[in-house]
Amino acid sequence: MQSFDELRENIKGVVVVMTTPFKDNYEVDEEGVRKLTRFLIESGIKKGTGVLVPTGSTGECPMLSDEERARIFKIVKEEAGDAVPVLGGCNHTDTRTVIKLVKYAEEAGLDGVMISPPYYWKPNEEIILTHYKAIARESKMGIMVYNNWFASQWDIPVETLAKLVDEVPNIVALKENTPYIEKFWKVVNAIGDKISVINGSGEPHEPYTALMGARGFVTGEACIIPQTCVAIYQAEIQKDYEKVKDILLKAKPLLDFFFAGEHGASYLIRIKAAMNLVGLPGGIPRLPLLPASEEIKQQAKKLLDEYPLPEPWNKK
Repeated sequence: MQSFDELRENIKGVVVVMTTPFKDNYEVDEEGVRKLTRFLIESGIKKGTGVLVPTGSTGECPMLSDEERARIFKIVKEEAGDAVPVLGGCNHTDTRTVIKLVKYAEEAGLDGVMISPPYYWKPNEEIILTHYKAIARESKMGIMVYNNWFASQWDIPVETLAKLVDEVPNIVALKENTPYIEKFWKVVNAIGDKISVINGSGEPHEPYTALMGARGFVTGEACIIPQTCVAIYQAEIQKDYEKVKDILLKAKPLLDFFFAGEHGASYLIRIKAAMNLVGLPGGIPRLPLLPASEEIKQQAKKLLDEYPLPEPWNKK
């Protein structure tokens, strides 16, 4: 387990929220988890350029049992070793369950954890402070706060985030998912010198958040286009924003396809379908989510066949 200062420094680059591959019987495909972990590391998601986050929202955490999460933590860490920081997704609405998940992450040797506010009931500042302080009392693991406004129903205000950072020393990073770019700017200015602030909205907010001082961006799309995402980050480090623009324009048709859909989890279904098409362990989603339709698969195949950027599966 890394010190808070070490982890704060290492949470940067392409923060990949990993998909969880399921077999046709809905069981976790453990070999698929191993294969995906190796694929991401071999594609450039390493210490200094990225972070792995198993069992987050893109990993279908609401559909996983606590024991499945513990097993996934162990598998990813076994494959990753020290090549890349691994943060275990420990989102839950019950603080006691989060503490149990954090202990699983600690036992697996993970570098830190990602934790959202409690959800189901809309929280307020008191509930959020209570949640994170209770977790921090039970563990010495570094925490990346996940401002998961679409689940918690509350975009954590700048003032509350500042209190969290000041009052909970375990907090080393923030996955800032606010849909408001002007609020992101205020967050970086308020706490960006104390913790690592990461753009939680992914590629659509790049390179703007990088210009504001974000130290990286969160993406599920990197499960299939990791080299593209690493290229974006490396260009941002070099302040070559024209290159970032060029990469994003080339990737735009595929990214637009992932972000389109009729409900909030459509991107996950589409990413899994695309992964399956190129031989990666996408698997199926768990109920109540359904696998992609044949029409969606055909759209994905066309876009993958035409994808102009280098990826391990792309022979162009």
